[in-house]
Amino acid sequence: MNNIQSKINKLCYALKIKGYIYLLNREQFYSKKYEKICSSYKLINLMHIKEYNKLHPEDKKDPDKYEYVKVIVMKSYSKIDILKKLVEIYKQVQVGENNG
Repeated sequence: MNNIQSKINKLCYALKIKGYIYLLNREQFYSKKYEKICSSYKLINLMHIKEYNKLHPEDKKDPDKYEYVKVIVMKSYSKIDILKKLVEIYKQVQVGENNG
């Protein structure tokens, strides 16, 4: 599991260098079905308010009140799914840089 977390951290850092900030939140809860403590993960994009308002004109935020907005990219019970999504995002950023 530590190997997966280190890869997630490296991808988040690489995306941060390119100007994209991603956060990983972990939430724990007790599952009656499995009779154990389970974890769920949220991958969050910390998006600049101007970019957010361009992408979401129907839900504009006040730029005087916020600098960044947290946008949930995905929720999962698996760190591997989060890692795969980060790889996909990183590939899209790389393609965007090569085309732009």
